[in-house]
Amino acid sequence: MSEKLFLHLLNFSFLVPLIFLVANFKKIRVSPILIVVTSYLILFFLLNFFFKEIRHFTGKKLYYFIYTLFEYLTFTYLLSYNISNKKFRWLVITLSAAFILFMIVFYIKAPIGRIDSIPVGIETIIILIYIFYFFYDHFRQLSSKYIYEYTSFWFVMGILVYLGGTFFFNILANSLDQEHYDKYFYLSYLGDIIKNLLFTVAIIQHARTSHSNEKLKNTNLPYLDIT
Repeated sequence: MSEKLFLHLLNFSFLVPLIFLVANFKKIRVSPILIVVTSYLILFFLLNFFFKEIRHFTGKKLYYFIYTLFEYLTFTYLLSYNISNKKFRWLVITLSAAFILFMIVFYIKAPIGRIDSIPVGIETIIILIYIFYFFYDHFRQLSSKYIYEYTSFWFVMGILVYLGGTFFFNILANSLDQEHYDKYFYLSYLGDIIKNLLFTVAIIQHARTSHSNEKLKNTNLPYLDIT
């Protein structure tokens, strides 16, 4: 019963940010980051809601390859969007190329258990490195705004909570006996649910920022992109 409830909450949680996005569409300035987030939410709602059907059609390996690859690419984009440091961007490109190459070899050669624990574990470590640099880059810059006033902060916090909350579940999933897996693994859905709720906060914050910028335009003040 609890597992089904959490599964329904997980599936619905991908729709919550989309609902707020549609509700505030007139106030929101469309940007590449919103397009990426919207695509991510729709794709992963489908991948989770139609899990059995899609996995049966694609096979286990291809399903998990698609899931992990697009999750990694989305999180990497959200984290690197506001960072212009060239060295960091080269680090992202290098790590991403190496990780994608590893994934291709892994999914071709290695057997997959309940989930793809090894690629997910490596993905988590790489994304955490990006998150560490995101906060380092932010705090070394002088700003009159609190960090929680930035849209990107809520996206990053969502990713951080999700990865931190699911890391050990994912790493240990293939080594647990069936009884403990069935009993506890659904709790890992909490990280995904909280992430999607924080993405909702990010969309609301983006709408507020867009509305404020529109007011500045209407009063002939310089436009400031503060997302």
